[in-house]
Amino acid sequence: MLTEEKSAKRQNRHMRFQTLFTILLVGFVCVVLFSAAFIAAHALPIQDFAQYWAAAHLFSQDPYSMQLTPAFERSAGIVAAPLVTKTPPWAIVLLLPFGLLGYHSAFALWTLMSVCIVAGCSKLIWQNVSSQPSLAPALLSLLFGPTVVLLMLGQFTIFVLLGAILFWVTANKRRDWMAGASLLLVVGKPHIALLFLLAVLLWTIRYKRWIVLISGALSLTAASLTALAINPHIFGQFWIRTILVVNETESYPNFGGMLYLISGRHTLALLPQFAGCIWLLIYWRKHRHNWDWQQHGLIVLLVSVACSYYSYPYDEILALPALIAAFAKGDRRVFLTIFALTDLGYGIYISGIAGHFGYGYMFLWWTATGWLLACILAQNRIFGPQLSAVTPSARSQLR
Repeated sequence: MLTEEKSAKRQNRHMRFQTLFTILLVGFVCVVLFSAAFIAAHALPIQDFAQYWAAAHLFSQDPYSMQLTPAFERSAGIVAAPLVTKTPPWAIVLLLPFGLLGYHSAFALWTLMSVCIVAGCSKLIWQNVSSQPSLAPALLSLLFGPTVVLLMLGQFTIFVLLGAILFWVTANKRRDWMAGASLLLVVGKPHIALLFLLAVLLWTIRYKRWIVLISGALSLTAASLTALAINPHIFGQFWIRTILVVNETESYPNFGGMLYLISGRHTLALLPQFAGCIWLLIYWRKHRHNWDWQQHGLIVLLVSVACSYYSYPYDEILALPALIAAFAKGDRRVFLTIFALTDLGYGIYISGIAGHFGYGYMFLWWTATGWLLACILAQNRIFGPQLSAVTPSARSQLR
């Protein structure tokens, strides 16, 4: 009896020591990451986060002003080319707390938060697609080119990733109020998750999960009313900024942007988005009776960014969930080959080699398609349905 009590006490002390060690280790890592990001905020030539930080400060005046924003950024010591936010008012509301901090501290906190979100989402995805513990999700997410670019710039897309994963998890657990509320993060950049949002709408109607729509509408309304309470003119100001964006003639680093660059016809840039919508309708019709957000939703999220009319390399962070799932379930040799080749493009871009030869961000126009091919070919999705329907002998012949 005494021996059992001593053993239990030793075990409790060991568990407490492990818990304390874990807390201290996590705290140390957070301090190191925060310090590194704080230094990087001074060293990096430009960060997109500056537009969010300025918008948080100017929210009660005009966060979309082409005059106020550059003046404010310069007064704060940001010497890079001024950036004026395109983020909708309901999303800027989420960023207001960062306006309480100085720019460099806010950037460091944002970076730390982004690292935690990427790590947490990667671990959560892996736990749902594989029963074996592994360092693979951590390595994939850290070596993933869009992760590096996103952390360097401090982009809002990290919230879109978080919202999509929270929706996936909560919808599967039938926590529809939380699932709907998580969509507020996704609609912060609806253009890069358009197909995903359309799939949510189709799924909600098909399965009569009306609470998801009600919760999403209430969350969006609450955020919008908060914005109006702070700045009654905010939506008019946002509309003026949106018109400027719509009339932009630059090509974006994606498949549509390359079509525009080659042809000179801006309407062709919308072709991949249109094709993506057609694909979604076909894909939904095929899988609507057994829709699974883990199997089908992650692919839709990847295709969303691959077909987006208006996207940049950092937006490809939304491909990470599907890539982790493909690595867990697919042919790893095929996956890693395509992943490495596509990631090499990011290495050439980030290192400045592409810039040395006169290429800007358009050098990465093809990478979203590369991630999509990695998922398709690794999981043999082209031939998978046919293979599953034939006998083993016939399947071996097809191979």
